[in-house]
Amino acid sequence: SAIHSAALSGVDVRVIVPQNSDAPFTSMASRTYVERLLRSGVQVFLYDAGFIHSKAIVIDDKLSLIGSANLDERSANQMFELNAFVYDEPTARQMREYFLEDQSQSVKIQLSEWLKRPRRERLKESFARLFSPLM
Repeated sequence: SAIHSAALSGVDVRVIVPQNSDAPFTSMASRTYVERLLRSGVQVFLYDAGFIHSKAIVIDDKLSLIGSANLDERSANQMFELNAFVYDEPTARQMREYFLEDQSQSVKIQLSEWLKRPRRERLKESFARLFSPLM
């Protein structure tokens, strides 16, 4: 919701997700959120130059969040995963450069194309989303 709200307020929000996942069922569930993000103005990219597993956020080239936690309930409440808040502009700028490099190796999702995905694929993703609280 925070990502959605930020984009709606005019913030430049970009998200990179893996094209290929080490957890296909989880990946299917997470893709059900893409349409809402795209409609709110978030730029979503599929990383297709291998596998990406980073969890990093850069805010205004001043603050970086780096760690192991996913953006889900399980990571926050059951897995004891952590993120570090780094208040250092040089680190934030370097993290932004890493992100932009990964973005250049990614494919930007267009809403019009996303909506054309096969019905079977969308159905599998919707089914997987039912289990999101457990993943």
